Amino acid sequence: MGQLSGKVAAVTGGASGIGEATVRRFIAEGAQVVFADRDVERGQRVAAEIEASGGQAVFVETHVEQEAEVAAFIQSAVDHFGQLNILVTNAGIRMYQTVVEASAESWNTILGVNLMGYVFGAKAAIPALRQAGGGSIVNIASIRSIVAGGNNLQYDTTKAAVAGLTRGLAMDHAVDGIRVNAVCPGPILTPFHERRIAAAGKTLDDYRAESSARTMLKRPGTPQEVAACVLFLASEEASYVTGTCLFVDGGFTAL
Repeated sequence: MGQLSGKVAAVTGGASGIGEATVRRFIAEGAQVVFADRDVERGQRVAAEIEASGGQAVFVETHVEQEAEVAAFIQSAVDHFGQLNILVTNAGIRMYQTVVEASAESWNTILGVNLMGYVFGAKAAIPALRQAGGGSIVNIASIRSIVAGGNNLQYDTTKAAVAGLTRGLAMDHAVDGIRVNAVCPGPILTPFHERRIAAAGKTLDDYRAESSARTMLKRPGTPQEVAACVLFLASEEASYVTGTCLFVDGGFTAL
């Protein structure tokens, strides 16, 4: 019996990186999972691989900045599996601009995905979680919620907002038996970072060297290491944990 046997989870941004690792870990722990992403090809491939290995996963193309699409995604979890016990909100984007360079349009775009996507997810999921007798919401924030990244103002702002959203939701919905926490990853070697490294003309060794200099553990983390912490917060092992931000950063923020 896995830690999530009998549980139904919804995960946004589940087709790659931390989201994909979370979907696969939840499946390994016995959950049924509905996951969202805007990358249809990748999402369908991940779902097919899970189904082929005996797991139960459903992919739903979703643009999380659209409230109606998020509501339909959450409803699909209930329709497919009869209930909802866990929500992991993970979908996000980055924009590399200073406040002077950033336009109102770009602010609306990143706020739509990185903040309102989380708001819409909680709004849609909480009634279903109540119906199931309570549950867990895990938001993926970032070390950038408390540490500036440099030329990353919009992302930093949204992740700080996610941390605040997490605490507010935890306060409002403890009475419903719903725990709300956040995971704040540090340097994690995901496909996104691999693309960024290549675009900058750097190598993976360069990234590992940079991480070594900036973390106590002298290396970047993996999506699977973050997923393990998401699992903890989502599971009954964390039954007395709510309103907290768990930093999964190799000691980055403690240096």
